[in-house]
Order: sequence, then structure tokens, then C-alpha cells
Amino acid sequence: MTSPMRAMSTLQNGYLEGCCRVVQLQLGYWRHCFDVQSRFMREPRQRQKVELAQGPSLTDHYGKRAHDIDPERDV
Repeated sequence: MTSPMRAMSTLQNGYLEGCCRVVQLQLGYWRHCFDVQSRFMREPRQRQKVELAQGPSLTDHYGKRAHDIDPERDV
């Protein structure tokens, strides 16, 4: 028969190892988030070049399509 003190110390040791692992994973996640955020802040912002579309598209903004009619010009 196993002693109750040995069983309790094994249980507490497992609990302590689990808690340490959770803290280690959480700190690694935070470090990864801070690295990604600092890399994002260091990179220069690049403007996207606006090009005229050649056909109808759902992502085009009104007035930026090449096939639109200009009432002042086409009258």
C-alpha cells in the first residue's frame, strides 16, 4: 500500500509542473504578440497605387471605373 504523503506529494508535484507549463506558454504567447506588434510598428506604411479598372467589379469604388459615363463630357 502506498503512503498518503507520497501520493499527495506526487499530486502536488504534477500540479506545480502543470502550472509552470501554462505560465511558460502564456509568456511565450505574449512575447510573440509583442514581437509581431513591434515589427508592424517598425515597417513603413506603403500607399497602395490606385489604378483604373477595365471592367465592372464589386470591389471598385464608384467613379473610378474606366467605363463610367461622364454626363458633363458625354452630353
